[in-house]
Amino acid sequence: EDTVKDLVSCLEKRIEMKGKDSCPLIVDVASVKEHPRNILLEHLPEECDILSTHPMFGPDSAAHGWQGQTFVYEKTRINKILMDPVSEEPKNELDGEEGDTYVDGKGILCSLYDDACDEHVEGMDRIERFLSIWEEEGCIMTPLSCQDHDAYAANSQFITHLVGRILGAQGLHSTPIDTKGFQSVLKLIENTNADSFDLFYGLYKYNRNSGYTIGRLRGALDDVVGELLQTDGVVGVFDNGNRRNLK
Repeated sequence: EDTVKDLVSCLEKRIEMKGKDSCPLIVDVASVKEHPRNILLEHLPEECDILSTHPMFGPDSAAHGWQGQTFVYEKTRINKILMDPVSEEPKNELDGEEGDTYVDGKGILCSLYDDACDEHVEGMDRIERFLSIWEEEGCIMTPLSCQDHDAYAANSQFITHLVGRILGAQGLHSTPIDTKGFQSVLKLIENTNADSFDLFYGLYKYNRNSGYTIGRLRGALDDVVGELLQTDGVVGVFDNGNRRNLK
């Protein structure tokens, strides 16, 4: 957030010197989406268009290129207008065909087909040119709202890091009789623990869904262990790795 606040003064000076049309397109590439989206909308000058993105790959997974890698994006704001992440049309539409009309920042009803709305068309074109860079490299372009992204990410990206760090904390290591499945577990531990703790913490702190994911994981662990104990005819708990019978 402090970085965005520091950027605002530079953008305001640029607008003052070169005019409102000089404001750049701001592209967010964070691993969580709702939190940075809200910060950008709160602090950036309204003249700045906003594109929220998450390339779902890094230097390891895309070491041999971007072909087939997923690139998630939401066209957040264009020409002072918030966009609908599903239809990719202006949100503030009134009567007429869906997305054909909207109310601009001055409260004026506009049509996407009016000459007066050239700024909107230009803003959309600028975003499309940016996205085309990734598309031409073979990325799978996935339009998705920031809200939906975070809901999915908590149960995919975050839980991957969570489980990898939990298993890593157990001190698991290779044995002479490793199965393919266990080798995959060790690879998961290696990959997730290679990333910084700051990244892991950010996936937790700035995604409101992550706490629910932790709770469900705890509940699932209790259910699975409980089923083992019940099948074994034991009513008890595990104490320091040893089964303690409570009969």
